[in-house]
Amino acid sequence: MKKMEADVVVIAGGASGLAAAVAAAEKDASVILFEKSSTTGGAANMGMGPLAVGSHYQKDQMVDLTVDQAFRVLMDYTHWRVDARLVRKYLDLSGSTIEWLEGMGIEFLGAFKYFAQSHQTWHIVKAFGSNKPAERAGSVMAKAMTDRAEELGVELYLQTPVKKILTENGKVTGVMAQGPDGEEIIAECSCVIIATGGFGDNPKMIKEYIGYDWGKDLFSFRIPGVVGDGLNMAWEVGAGKTEVTMEMTFETPGITNVYKTLSETVRQPNLMVNLEGKRFYNEEFINNTVFTGNAICRQTQRCGFTILGDSVIDHYRKNGLDYVTMHHNIKNLDKWDSELNTYLSGDRVSDDPLAGLQQEEQKNAHSLYVADSLEDLAAQAGIDAKNLIDTVEEYNAMCGKQDTFFNKNPKYLLPIKGPKYYAAKHFPAGYGSLGGIKINDNMQVLTDSGKAIPGLYACGTDVCTIFGDSYCFILPGNTMGFALNSGRMAGMNSIDYIDSDDFVE
Repeated sequence: MKKMEADVVVIAGGASGLAAAVAAAEKDASVILFEKSSTTGGAANMGMGPLAVGSHYQKDQMVDLTVDQAFRVLMDYTHWRVDARLVRKYLDLSGSTIEWLEGMGIEFLGAFKYFAQSHQTWHIVKAFGSNKPAERAGSVMAKAMTDRAEELGVELYLQTPVKKILTENGKVTGVMAQGPDGEEIIAECSCVIIATGGFGDNPKMIKEYIGYDWGKDLFSFRIPGVVGDGLNMAWEVGAGKTEVTMEMTFETPGITNVYKTLSETVRQPNLMVNLEGKRFYNEEFINNTVFTGNAICRQTQRCGFTILGDSVIDHYRKNGLDYVTMHHNIKNLDKWDSELNTYLSGDRVSDDPLAGLQQEEQKNAHSLYVADSLEDLAAQAGIDAKNLIDTVEEYNAMCGKQDTFFNKNPKYLLPIKGPKYYAAKHFPAGYGSLGGIKINDNMQVLTDSGKAIPGLYACGTDVCTIFGDSYCFILPGNTMGFALNSGRMAGMNSIDYIDSDDFVE
């Protein structure tokens, strides 16, 4: 058995854990960070940047959203069913966190919206060698934060999972971890910060706490190793439980993020129906993936279909897509035919690991159907044929006029005509779980009765309950923003606790 000692032990080295470690070390604390995987960054490596309000980028770009306004937006969105003090502290800190990250050498491209109706809060990290938004630019940030942590003297141990939080008389005293060689490690400390990222890679916990069957009616991201360790360890030492949700969006299994032209084309504001062949959504808002995911969740078998015809495809070939996303930046259908043929043949489109993972989904959930008639399309997709034909006829009659049912913007009413017809099958998706560990606005872990567990802090998605029942996508960058800022708060507050009169050795 190996023994160690530090002021603070951080469990996991994703965005929140790295932020906590750096923030604590900057206050001259000794810090040990244990990470179970072979690299740091976690889910942040797949992201592009955090939310911030009041940054110098927003001021330079004449974005007039204030912290007061953003606070009101988020609290109105959640109907005040979240911790208002925590929300306020997070937003207050967020602008300065951008400068804090820049001090580590991280560069940003500026502040962006995710879709037209969202606010301009998404601060996209500049990827190496690029001046355009790039997928997974968050990995650049993770590396810089890791370098900064090591520069400050943080002891970083990879492939070293924490197995247990140690307590004595209700007070945290350390953790038990396991080294790469299997050796047991006891790390004694004054404070432990949990930053393990939820349970997005644990189908059993997803079913138990969120109620979805992964691979059947949910196709969320599964970051390897994010299996709920921190939640279970916290609950084991008396942490209170909060409601657990997910950053629910939607996905076209086997297509999203792989066949990018197909994916972006079937995520345009065109007709959507359920298995009954009936409309259920104002498709104008499909680019708000949270709202779309919520609508799909309510349908039979938790799925919905975008219906297209060659008439729509020809329109996009001529005019370009209606909605162009920041990260994929697909504007035309130049690759529609090649990607469609590749998808239908089952060939591998990319050596990208994410592409491989997504294509594994294709084996379990066929997501794109092509037919010469609506009847055949309905038969392939399992949609009620009569209702589908009636819906398409009704929809086509409204084109060029007015959507008399959902009042969709008329410019997005494109008639659906052959000779070929297409149906893309969408399911709920998400980035991972949110919440589970009860905390206060100082990031201290609480019991069910609201009493702080001395020396125990938590941050990131393990404690993120500030969105209520739906991810607040109208303020984009929120998950990474909360991870970074809650981690930073946990790191600073843990040292303030050690330095306070409340701390007893």
